[in-house]
Amino acid sequence: MMPAKQYIGVFYMKKILAAACAAALAVCVSLPAQAADKFPTHAITLICPWGAGGGSDAQVRFLAGLMEKDLGQPIKVVNKTGGGGAVGWSALARSKPDGYTMGQLTAELAMDHWVTPSVTVTYKDFDPLCLMNEDPATVTISATAPYKTYDEFVKYLKENPGKVRGAATSVGGIWHAAMGMWLKAIGLPVTTITYIPTSGSAESYKEMAAGGIDSCFTSVPESSTMYKSGKAIGLAVMSDKRDPKFPDIPTAKELGADVQVGTWRGLGLPKGVPAERRDILVKAIKKAMDDPAYKKFMEDRGFGMKVLEGKYFEDYMAKSDADLGATLKDLGLAK
Repeated sequence: MMPAKQYIGVFYMKKILAAACAAALAVCVSLPAQAADKFPTHAITLICPWGAGGGSDAQVRFLAGLMEKDLGQPIKVVNKTGGGGAVGWSALARSKPDGYTMGQLTAELAMDHWVTPSVTVTYKDFDPLCLMNEDPATVTISATAPYKTYDEFVKYLKENPGKVRGAATSVGGIWHAAMGMWLKAIGLPVTTITYIPTSGSAESYKEMAAGGIDSCFTSVPESSTMYKSGKAIGLAVMSDKRDPKFPDIPTAKELGADVQVGTWRGLGLPKGVPAERRDILVKAIKKAMDDPAYKKFMEDRGFGMKVLEGKYFEDYMAKSDADLGATLKDLGLAK
């Protein structure tokens, strides 16, 4: 028979071993859980619905490079183009809602579904992360036009409906809609200006210089060269504040036309990504946007910075969608 002291020693040794095993098992069990909670643990895909080399593509690639430093994982930018952005957005909406796929959302998201019956994707299909950029439309006239001021231009339009020729982009594009929204805001029919479709701002201003176009409704960055050369006059900017590069150009609201419209870019996720993962991505985006290198990139490109996150970005997209949809209907372009 085992002596009492020895028996007690063995008993306590077993208890100690059992406790140690339990602790080790707890550690082993907790490690996978902790790993599962960590985000991100591998590469992230960022879908750009526009072509490589363009402004939208350049912006997300620059931002992604900065975000990688904070997240500790690579971000692969994938261009899924077509359908005016709809191909990329449809792919994003169908992707797994785990935070490992995000995508660029742009102003066309608020327009495509109004004009193309086959496009069903809208801003409602995404969890918004951040709005990062806004370039408002302008009211710009040729320097050789018979009117030189905002009031003179409005008066001329009222007295000469259909005589002024306007341009900026293709029919149904963002700047065409901006023209319509401005005309509505000043109480005139959207057909008051005869719209001449072009391939974009460069062609529009080439036509203006040649005398074929009287007015343009593109962004400040796209108009700046014409302003500086004295070939065009900026009468108003459709924003909530003046552009710091051209502080003498008032906002349309200052002149009595309460209209805000322009191009915009942001990032979003498919619906259903866990809130804690969304928060991590938003934090990384905002940190990247605060980087001096990013701010210089945006300034060099002429992109305006505007930051709205989460619900505020969602509200912004909702207003953009409603305003542009109403104007496209007035222009006879909505389905």
